[in-house]
Amino acid sequence: MNRQHYQQPRDDAVPLFEALLEYYNGLPPVTRIWLTFSLVTSGLNSLDVFPSDKLIFLWHRVQSPNYELWRILTSFSWAGPGTLADFPVLLLLYSMAVTVPSYEEDPHDTAQIQVNDGNLRDQIIHRWASRRPRQSDCIFAFLCCSMLIMITYLVFTETSMLFFLMNGIIDLPNPVLLPVFTRTLLYAIITLHSLKHPDQQHNINFFPVPGKYVPMFHIGFGVLMGYRINETLHGVVIGMIYAYLVRENEWFASLVGRKRILSTPLWLIQFVGEDEGVVHENESGFDRYPGIQLEQGANSLHHAAAIGDTVYIQYKIDEVESRLARSNVTSGDTASITALFRQKDRNGWQPIHEAARSGKIDVIRLLLEVDDVSDQSSESRGWRRRAGKLKVDVNERTNGDRGLTPLRLVEDNHGVDCDCAELLREVGAVSLSFGDEMNE
Repeated sequence: MNRQHYQQPRDDAVPLFEALLEYYNGLPPVTRIWLTFSLVTSGLNSLDVFPSDKLIFLWHRVQSPNYELWRILTSFSWAGPGTLADFPVLLLLYSMAVTVPSYEEDPHDTAQIQVNDGNLRDQIIHRWASRRPRQSDCIFAFLCCSMLIMITYLVFTETSMLFFLMNGIIDLPNPVLLPVFTRTLLYAIITLHSLKHPDQQHNINFFPVPGKYVPMFHIGFGVLMGYRINETLHGVVIGMIYAYLVRENEWFASLVGRKRILSTPLWLIQFVGEDEGVVHENESGFDRYPGIQLEQGANSLHHAAAIGDTVYIQYKIDEVESRLARSNVTSGDTASITALFRQKDRNGWQPIHEAARSGKIDVIRLLLEVDDVSDQSSESRGWRRRAGKLKVDVNERTNGDRGLTPLRLVEDNHGVDCDCAELLREVGAVSLSFGDEMNE
C-alpha cells in the first residue's frame, strides 16, 4: 500500500509581508507619513467609505460657510481618480514609495545661511550647516510646492486667465486641471530630485534614464501611452519654479538683498529639532552650558573657548558688532560692550588663555580677530590681525599679570611648532612664564 506523504505548503506570504513591513518602516518620516495617508485615503475610497466628491479640492466647499478643510489634506493624499485595483493608482503609490525618499534624504539646501568661504565666521556657520539634518528643508519644499500647486490651480480654474491666454492657440481640455493634487506634488518632487541630481541614473519602466531627463521622460511616456499629462506637466513646472526660488544668488534674489528668495524659516528648523548647536537671536540670556560649574569670575566664553565652541563665540561676536553698529555708541560703551571677551577669572585667565591651553586655533583667530592671508601659490601660511573691536591683548598674562602668556600656554601644551604657536608669533605674541619680564 502506497502512502502519500502530506507536505505542508510553504506560506510565502509571511516573509513577503515582513519584507514589505521592513521596507515601510525604513522609509524616511515625510515619505512614510505621505504614503500612509495616501494608502488610507485611497483605500477608504476603494471601499466606498468616502466617495470621490468628498475627497477632491472644491474651493467653494473649503471656504465659508462650509469650511470643509479636510479637502486640502485629502486632495494631496488621494491617489485617484481610480481605486487601488487600478494600475495608474498603484503606479503612483509605487513611485511615491521609491522616488520621494531619495529627495527627502538630500533635498535642496534652503537654510538662511550666508557663506563666504574666505571668511572664518562663514566657515564656522557652514560647518554647522553641513552637519545638520535636512528634514526641515524637505518639509519646506513640500509645503511650498503644495501652496504653489493650490495657487496655480485656483488661478487656472477659478478665473478665465488660461483660456484667455490660450484662446485661438490651442484647444484646452475641460477641466484643465483635476481637483486632486497627489500626482502633481509627486512630479514636483521628482523634478526637484532630477534638478538636484542631474547625473544620477534612474531605471524607469526598464529604461535607464539620466536624472536630468526624468521629468521629460515621464511626459513623453504619458503622451506615448495616451495618458492624461496635465497634472504631470503642472508638477514639473511647480518643481522648476520652486528650484528657482531657492537657488542661490539669482539676480532677483540679489535685487531684494537675499541669498535666495525662499529660505527655510528658523521656526521650522527649531520645530523639527535641527537647531542643536546653533545659537539664535532670542537666546542672549540663556544658559549655554547647564550643569557646567565655571571658575569663579569666569563667564560662558571661558568654557566656550576651552571646548572650541566657535558657533557660540561667533554668535557673541555678532551680538557685540550689532550693538556697536549703533550711531550713538561712545568709546566707553565699546569697552563695556566687549568686556566679556577680556573678563578674568580669579586666576587672571581670560578666554584667550583657555583657547591657547586647548589649542583651539579657530577660537584664537576669533578672539584676536585674525585673518588668514596665506599665499596659495607658494603654500606659505600667513596671518594678519585686523583692527577689530574686541581688543584682546595677545600678550595678556595670567595670575595678576605675572603668569603665563597665551603663547607660552600653547608651547607648553602643544609644542613650539604647532599652528597655534606660529599664528600667535606672527601677530606679535611673546612666550612668558612666571618670573619672566616683558622686554620693552
